[in-house]
Amino acid sequence: MLDFGAVSIESGTLLFQLFVFLLPFALVIACCLFIVKRTATRQKAIDELEKRVAALEQERKRPEL
Repeated sequence: MLDFGAVSIESGTLLFQLFVFLLPFALVIACCLFIVKRTATRQKAIDELEKRVAALEQERKRPEL
């Protein structure tokens, strides 16, 4: 039992059971969101690097005066 002063939560209550039931789903959703955000950030960095490489290649191909 968890005691919060005037409110206590026993392991047999519906609220506690619901919390324990939903916790794994919340963890899975949080992990998925973390992976998606990390992938998007990584893809953005890769796109920026590709733009820089393309600009450097264009500069290199330009004839010197």
